[in-house]
Amino acid sequence: MKEPSGLLRLSLSIGLLFLYTLAESNAPVVQTKLGGLRGQYVSVKGKETVVQAYLGVPFAKPPVGPLRLAPPQPVEGWEGVRDAIQQPLMCFQDRQITKDLYSNVSMTVEIPEVSEDCLYLNIYTPVKPAEKTRLHVMVWIHGGGFAMGSASAYDGSALAAYQDVVVVVIQYRLGWLGFFSTGDKYAPGNMGLLDQVEALRWVQEHIHNFGGDSKSVTIFGESAGGASVSLLLLSPLSIGLFHGAIAQSGTAAMKMLFTPNPLLVAQKVANLTGCESTNTVKIADCVKKLTADHIMNIQKQNQMLFFGVTADGQFLSKSAMEISQNHEMHKVPFMTGVNDNEGGWLLAKFFAPPGWEDGVDRVKVIPMMAMFYPDPKDQWITELIADEYLGTSGNRVKNRDGFTELLGDIMFTIPALQTANFHRDAGVPVYLYEFQQTPSMLKKMRPSFVGSDHGDELMFVFGFCFTSHFIMDGCAEKDEQLSRIMMSYWGNFARTGSPNGAGLVQWPQYGLEGHYLGIGLEQVPGQHLKRDRFTFLTQTVPEKLRLGREKMEQSDLPKTGPVVQTKLGGLRGQYVSVKGKETVVQAYLGVPFAKPPVGPLRLTPPQPVEGWERVRDATQQPLMCLQDRQRTVDFASNWSIKVEIPAVSEDCLYLNIYTPAKPAKNTKLPVMVWIHGGGFAMGSASTYDGSALAAYQDVVVVVIQYRLGLLGFFSTGDKYAPGNMGLLDQVEALRWVQEHIHNFGGDSKSVTIFGESAGGVSVSLLLHSPLSAGLFHRAIAESGTAAMDAIINSDPLSVAQMVATILGCNSSNTEQIADCVEKLTADDIVNVHKQNQMLRIGVTVGGHFLPKLLTETFHNHEMHKVPFLTGTNTDEGWLLANMMAPPGWVDGIDREQVMPLLALCYPDPKDQWITELIADEYLGTSGDRIKNRDGFIELVGDALFTIPALKTAGFHRDAGVPMYLYEFQQTPSMLKKMRPSFVGSDHGDELMFVFGYCFTTSHVTVDALCTEEDEQLSGIMMSYWGNFARTGSPNGVGLVQWPQYGPEGDYLGIGLEQVPGQHLKRDRFTFMTKILPEKVHLVQEKIKHSEL
Repeated sequence: MKEPSGLLRLSLSIGLLFLYTLAESNAPVVQTKLGGLRGQYVSVKGKETVVQAYLGVPFAKPPVGPLRLAPPQPVEGWEGVRDAIQQPLMCFQDRQITKDLYSNVSMTVEIPEVSEDCLYLNIYTPVKPAEKTRLHVMVWIHGGGFAMGSASAYDGSALAAYQDVVVVVIQYRLGWLGFFSTGDKYAPGNMGLLDQVEALRWVQEHIHNFGGDSKSVTIFGESAGGASVSLLLLSPLSIGLFHGAIAQSGTAAMKMLFTPNPLLVAQKVANLTGCESTNTVKIADCVKKLTADHIMNIQKQNQMLFFGVTADGQFLSKSAMEISQNHEMHKVPFMTGVNDNEGGWLLAKFFAPPGWEDGVDRVKVIPMMAMFYPDPKDQWITELIADEYLGTSGNRVKNRDGFTELLGDIMFTIPALQTANFHRDAGVPVYLYEFQQTPSMLKKMRPSFVGSDHGDELMFVFGFCFTSHFIMDGCAEKDEQLSRIMMSYWGNFARTGSPNGAGLVQWPQYGLEGHYLGIGLEQVPGQHLKRDRFTFLTQTVPEKLRLGREKMEQSDLPKTGPVVQTKLGGLRGQYVSVKGKETVVQAYLGVPFAKPPVGPLRLTPPQPVEGWERVRDATQQPLMCLQDRQRTVDFASNWSIKVEIPAVSEDCLYLNIYTPAKPAKNTKLPVMVWIHGGGFAMGSASTYDGSALAAYQDVVVVVIQYRLGLLGFFSTGDKYAPGNMGLLDQVEALRWVQEHIHNFGGDSKSVTIFGESAGGVSVSLLLHSPLSAGLFHRAIAESGTAAMDAIINSDPLSVAQMVATILGCNSSNTEQIADCVEKLTADDIVNVHKQNQMLRIGVTVGGHFLPKLLTETFHNHEMHKVPFLTGTNTDEGWLLANMMAPPGWVDGIDREQVMPLLALCYPDPKDQWITELIADEYLGTSGDRIKNRDGFIELVGDALFTIPALKTAGFHRDAGVPMYLYEFQQTPSMLKKMRPSFVGSDHGDELMFVFGYCFTTSHVTVDALCTEEDEQLSGIMMSYWGNFARTGSPNGVGLVQWPQYGPEGDYLGIGLEQVPGQHLKRDRFTFMTKILPEKVHLVQEKIKHSEL
């Protein structure tokens, strides 16, 4: 085919230009006092009415720059006529999740890009420009859990055409930018809701230009949009902005929508983003300055991070429940309802275990119910709820159906009924429905047991069967008929405050008889929707909980717990249950093992504890040793677990004991003494729960505390402050165990010490200290050993002088420095830690605890000859790399950005060639930013943890003791949602498996549902650790054989499968311990000779 001639091309161009100009001249244009808007005509199937659509109409200033996290500001006008024919950009969200959602519902939806500049609305009107008509207005608020959704996902043209109403579809800020709050004036939250108010104000001022009546506005929405409608009814800011309200499958009585403690969430955000979290001003200021990409990356990596509604004092003057109970809502006609299978598909797919569609076991359902009753003390109620919804037959299909019903009831149906009651009792017209039809095109995509799922009514309410797009496969005639009926009910309500009208089944008003309308292919009035379930969940369960809590409070009184007698005095503990075990564990908390190290005992070795009179209460967690408590709170928030974090104190030398043995019995169980991590600067006994490990392995678990930071490791390098007080505390705790653990059923001749990170280092150091001889018989060091050079303070005097300078102490001699530090207030010490977080106060060599250099005791094999188990995780470097690397590094990093970080280890400019050598080994020379990122993470983990662990294992093996090595390879399922997909098992990930947190019910619980895989692996890990504590070998019946670490470097890879291997990271180990040191040595020799 020939190319068109120049004349022909010119003719085509002129023709296209003419057509475009004609189309533009025929496009509807409306004038407002802000400026002109050029929209487009939209046809609707089955109606001659041509609808005008005005898309992307701004209703507020772009909330960017200084307006981020600020209330919306009125929009400014524009010159001329503005095009309004493109869908607005979506408010900030994970666009891929939105795409995935709509691909599951057989709809073709335009999904624009995302932007902070997103405060726009779409208008669909059947009125011609300049007409004086005043039609009723329906303002739609989209759902999406306040985290996703957009105006582009809804087309109001069919509803506008069929019901002769003006339909407005608004957007509002979502997630972080819409609902982030510090709980005070610096970031009060609810910006997304304030956006909705601003949109309604815009409607009041401008909708008449589109043929709308500002005195007849109905707001309607679904899911989080329905909740928004319900919340707007409670807000003083929305008075007079609307005149009717429809809340579909979402109301203000949904507890999950609210963030009761926004400051905790804000501090977690600060921790994730590297913002300073010392006060709310700094948190808010930092979040306002983050780049959009940074925010998006954090949201993607932490999808379980929820930003909810807060009682901010502005949008909500009081709690939603208080306003509702006091009937202080706006008195306008209200319509609400739910679908008959709200939890039947989308939500069940998210919450239920794999294969649930074919049936589910009751034991799998019970843990999932815990998300509705997160307080461990309330989890007994889940059995009662399971009896109600699942029955006791054990029928897996009935269990499945009961669980999906429960999901829908608790999340949507019961709150809807509660809300309907509040409005009814306030004296306003209320109409209640239950939608009962599945769209025909979705029946092909779901199992036959699924009814009308969450959101199924939307295509009928909006008449998507009649729009020019959206429905991929066309609609059945019955879908179209039902859609017309639904639009009529909704349109009538917008016009009159009642859904009733000619040709429709009469919809009774919701009164004391609980009248409602069942809406399906047939519309059938009914009474008392789900009355029995409503009574059960709103009356029976709360009453049972109240009685149970009262009983528990009475049973928790000190006089009723287990009592054990020791020669120091009596201790009254508490009983703790463990999921999956009949064994009831006794917990004795806050047991003192040394005198309080205060006053003249500060910076001195621990002194033996004194006895007490009568029976001492041991049911409260001990205060934490002095540290920056907020850092501990932030750190714990990253692990998807709920922990008790007490206040801090110098009086902190206490331990917790968990024993399955009954008091006064002569049982002698193996003892496992846990030493917590935290870089010798943070951590506590309260962040660990030994009950599951004790119950499942029939061992006594002891969790100890020790002095930290300045008070635990400060040293002047001489007798005035010799240092290592925290390690001496550990020795004192082990002495206490030797003397008293028999009273708790423990065998003092079978004690295993174990710990992680700095706790693993402590275990490894105790193996080298002459002070700990005979105090334990086996040792486990997880992700931390004494071969970590970073833990040693090689020049304590320099650090002491730096501390003196910071504190304003006289630094002329060590006696004065030590005396000054001893006299500091506790607040001064905490402030030093807060203001100097890079100050490392480490382990010192040359005193009582470590009289010799570790290199000497290692090479001479002068460690205690006891069975030893150690190992690391596959991705030890993620958490630390995330703290060190520049923003945006998760998407890749340049080699030039890595080099300054490596220089921290080799600060002398003359050593830069060493960092280049290391970079070549770990990053390669390709310049691949993803490879650089992954190499950097691996390097951090290897240098800090893995290489030292392999060194330590080699020394112990060569000393002739039984030695076992592991690599942990599994990420806890709930943490996968909080991290990028490339992250493997990070530092500390093994802890929830070792301690069995999937099974604990007291002060440490998983803040999400454990999968069956999590539980199975936890059982295996506890068995390996328990076997080692019993016999010195981790092997036992039913477990994959774990080979002893010998010349072939045998180890066990521990994941969902356990696979033996050899020579863990041999090439990296050879490079870091042989090749690199040899090259450094040769260069140093060469320099030395050149200087002669």
